[in-house]
Amino acid sequence: MNIKAKILFVDDEEIILSNVKDFLEDTFDITTEKSPQAALELLKNEKFDIVISDFKMPKMSGAEFLGAAKKLDGYIYGILLTAYAEKSILQQMINDNLINKVIEKPYKLRDLRDILEEGVAFCEKKKSEAEKIAAMKLSFETLRNETDEEIIGATTSLKNVYEKVLTVAKHSVNVLITGETGTGKELIAKTIHYLSPRRYGPFIKINSTAIPATLFESELFGYKKGAFSNATQDKAGKIELAHNGTLFLDEVSDMELGVQAKLLRVLQEKEVERLGSNKVMKVDFRLIVAANKNLISKIDEGLFREDLFYRMNEFSIFLPPLRERKEDIEPMFQYFMDKSCKELDIPPLELSREALNVLKQWNWPGNIRELKNAVKRVCVLCADEKVIRPEHFDFLGLRKEHTVDKAQGVDGAIEVLKDSILSKQLAFSEIEDRVVSCILKYFNNNVAEAVQQTGISKNRFYKVKEIKQEIL
Repeated sequence: MNIKAKILFVDDEEIILSNVKDFLEDTFDITTEKSPQAALELLKNEKFDIVISDFKMPKMSGAEFLGAAKKLDGYIYGILLTAYAEKSILQQMINDNLINKVIEKPYKLRDLRDILEEGVAFCEKKKSEAEKIAAMKLSFETLRNETDEEIIGATTSLKNVYEKVLTVAKHSVNVLITGETGTGKELIAKTIHYLSPRRYGPFIKINSTAIPATLFESELFGYKKGAFSNATQDKAGKIELAHNGTLFLDEVSDMELGVQAKLLRVLQEKEVERLGSNKVMKVDFRLIVAANKNLISKIDEGLFREDLFYRMNEFSIFLPPLRERKEDIEPMFQYFMDKSCKELDIPPLELSREALNVLKQWNWPGNIRELKNAVKRVCVLCADEKVIRPEHFDFLGLRKEHTVDKAQGVDGAIEVLKDSILSKQLAFSEIEDRVVSCILKYFNNNVAEAVQQTGISKNRFYKVKEIKQEIL
């Protein structure tokens, strides 16, 4: 147990404060305060791991005190002592993350100590997570300064990505990054590099698809003067340039088999030869590769070497597509919008809630790259306006009938349905079928996607499809 854990105990009864301090001060760094107001003044300048507060105190309740203390970010773990509080109050305090534990009075001091030990373990875990986040933020800051790029997102899937990045960056193993086009594979590769001991070495990138196949080998391995007709001087290859740093091969799935064999030898021997030369050079680099295609399928088709795959894939990271992390769309949009406004020299814009809903309807097949381009386009469209509205995203291809008129809302829609039913233009039993049918149409009759996005049973969608088939 960490004996340096800092604890603040607040209670208006001096005898309780004295007994608690005498019992716990040998184990914890404990501070006691009789006045919650005085405790708040203390929390303005000092942070504690655990705050324990009585509920019923004069002038300020424990709930009010802990609420104010949380706003000051004064503690990690909260404990409430009470014999009075209603369950609804306690539940609200838990929901507001003000307390982690409730101790009913009267209590035994040894029971309090056991609970404090649990709280200290919780705080140590939180501190460890905070250190990881701080390290990641520092690396992101370095990355932004070096490349003018930033990783944004805090979903569960990206949290797992961050943890993997932090883990692998410290170790000089080869990394395979997979994910759809535009998900940010190069940015993750750069982050690994700048977090690693190789951060002061070069980060060398080569894109397998951007260079013609006839030139790729010479770009990767370099060449000696006279090696071929256009080789008028010696040239170092990307592998050689990556010495003591990181080599990033983008879209590696398109690499030719002959080049794969030579790359495998480099990885095995840690040696490279320029084309047309017999001189062998020792190289020390970390390899990070990215692929947007299934390499296992490529292996099955005989288009990718299995031994090279395993040599590259000493550690793997998968980047989820943007459609699976739509809660990141708003912060990403804001970041790209602020950046675009500065670049275009236009006043800051505001994204309306209705426009954000439109963005979340779109599946973003081009992922972050598509979002970034959409932001710049809409900033140009709205250069003379202040607010970005849904109609500014018509270029995405979302049909207007898919959007909901907020002014009408649910009550308005029900009013229309009611009038249709009363006039016998629409049977009540048809309403659900009509709604489900419209939803299915929105997802282009893709039942699996409709189920995933709405949570409606797949049987309900199949029933609508059967009804349509019977009509036809």
